Amino acid sequence: MPANDSLIQRARDLQSAGRFVEAADVYQQILLADPMQFEPFYSLAMIAVQTGQLEEAQLLLNNAMKLQPGFAEGWYARGLVLLQLKRPREAMECFDRALAIRPEYAEALSSRATAFLELGQLDAAIADFDRALVLDSTQAISWNNRGNALAQTGRLEEAISSYDKALALVPFLPQALENRDSAMFQLKRAGRCPPGYMRHLFDDFAPTYDQTMLHKLGYAAHLHLRALADAVLPKGAGPWRILDLGCGTGLVGEAFKDLGAGGRLDGIDIAPRMIEAARARGLYDELILGDLEVLLPAPGPSYSLILAADTMIYVGDLEPTFRGVARRLDPGGFYLFAVESKDGEGWEQTPMNRFAHSESYLRRLAGQTGLDVVDIKPCKLRNEGVTPVEGFAVALRAPSGGVRSGLATD
Repeated sequence: MPANDSLIQRARDLQSAGRFVEAADVYQQILLADPMQFEPFYSLAMIAVQTGQLEEAQLLLNNAMKLQPGFAEGWYARGLVLLQLKRPREAMECFDRALAIRPEYAEALSSRATAFLELGQLDAAIADFDRALVLDSTQAISWNNRGNALAQTGRLEEAISSYDKALALVPFLPQALENRDSAMFQLKRAGRCPPGYMRHLFDDFAPTYDQTMLHKLGYAAHLHLRALADAVLPKGAGPWRILDLGCGTGLVGEAFKDLGAGGRLDGIDIAPRMIEAARARGLYDELILGDLEVLLPAPGPSYSLILAADTMIYVGDLEPTFRGVARRLDPGGFYLFAVESKDGEGWEQTPMNRFAHSESYLRRLAGQTGLDVVDIKPCKLRNEGVTPVEGFAVALRAPSGGVRSGLATD
């Protein structure tokens, strides 16, 4: 084997083994001897991609393509890197070069469509996604991104169909699940506010949450829960092991810190910046970042008191939460929460993109999930402009003699 071929093979072997620094050194040796070789430039670019050096990667790919301009995959690779660098116009030029060489290059078509999408050229994006998916209908990400383009044009039903096709290929594709939830929410057919929507909403809201809620909107749900607790909790009981669902900045923690003294006070929230704000109060024993519908059914500690002040108004179908709460309550434990109220039956999404629940729905669901209704009190949760938002403060209790199955405790 010639010396150059031997070096190339050694570099390939090192790269395949993940020994990127050593592989890069060998490729550099080859280029010092002969700077007109395509493979060392291209392979160094791939190492740069694998190690997160995207700007270096696109420069190396640019040099490589000067040496071998007819290599469609190289133009495609540089376009992908430029997309990651948020340079969609330059990326599109690379995808155009790739498609000029291989007109039926499905991946390049799909990636060009993504560039169109990032540039807001929605009709062009949809057309390219459609062409790509005719060539290869197994690209779950392409179906997802096509759904995003359709959603941005307001074609939500078609978008949902596209997300469904993505999920048929990859059943738990996170992007498609979240995007489908968002489209259903916009159509007012969702059972809850989408988790991604909630994260973004409350991360943005965290710095001004207390000021806005308390002083501008007259928020009082946490105070109604405390008044309800004083009315229904057994006198002299405790210390309480408390879980605060959707703890936010810790307003509920402040209202209940005396009941948690000597026991435990934990909080769950979906928004990282809310968790940071709650941690700054120094009240909680543990703060858990996550989706309560996922966390409650999972193995974990039990509690004698579970609270949700400004949380259930973002959930329509309360059954998953009630079942999760029932699993986490000690026998005889209490669940106190607030909701916006509605007349009649069931629940509904409000014009403010929250959810309101009827008293009959709450009573029926409590019975279905093994919880006893202790009290349901009408209350005013906050103001919407000059109009009070009517709600319920609700107390449920787990049966005293019940045996909870499948619940791990710490």
